[in-house]
Amino acid sequence: MSPSNQPVPLWSVAHSLFFSKVAKNGGVCEHLHLRHPRPLPGGAQAHLLRACDGACYVTKFQNNPQHVRVLANEMLATNLGLALGLPMSPVEMIEVSDWLIEQTEDLRISLGGAKIPCRGGKQSGSLYVGCESPGMSLDYLPRELLQGVGNLSDFAPVLVLDKWTCNSDGGQAIFSKARRKQRYAATLIDQGYCFNTGE
Repeated sequence: MSPSNQPVPLWSVAHSLFFSKVAKNGGVCEHLHLRHPRPLPGGAQAHLLRACDGACYVTKFQNNPQHVRVLANEMLATNLGLALGLPMSPVEMIEVSDWLIEQTEDLRISLGGAKIPCRGGKQSGSLYVGCESPGMSLDYLPRELLQGVGNLSDFAPVLVLDKWTCNSDGGQAIFSKARRKQRYAATLIDQGYCFNTGE
């Protein structure tokens, strides 16, 4: 088989897709007036940013401790899930200015005991579930309440997607419910470890 006929790894497609969009400025969420509510737990050291459209985005930076490829992984795996009709938060490319980073002390990444500034430019932002009503959103439900989740049947096809995309991390979900609703709905999040992360 000649080099030109070699199969292309799916992670390579994801990486090219993300950065070609960055280069062309296509599909970029140009939120120039970002506010920074807080950093978030997790290996990617994402930050919750409120954009000028009023929505909040879980934003992973290009210089996160995991790998720059988690941004592309997040975008491609999430779009695959959405195309399959699975409940996932849409991913946008978020413009974060150098000025915001300079003026926001918490916009830092911890590496080896040192704190370095997040890198400015285009980042990966997943729409945050429950930004307007945080008391109605949970990242954990006791087992006895899981049977009351309205879309519990979506977990089986998500497992298939995880296997197909080589997700090397455990699945995560946010459980939220609208006001005056009795049942929670699950939104699947954090696809950055698909395609074997950065390997």
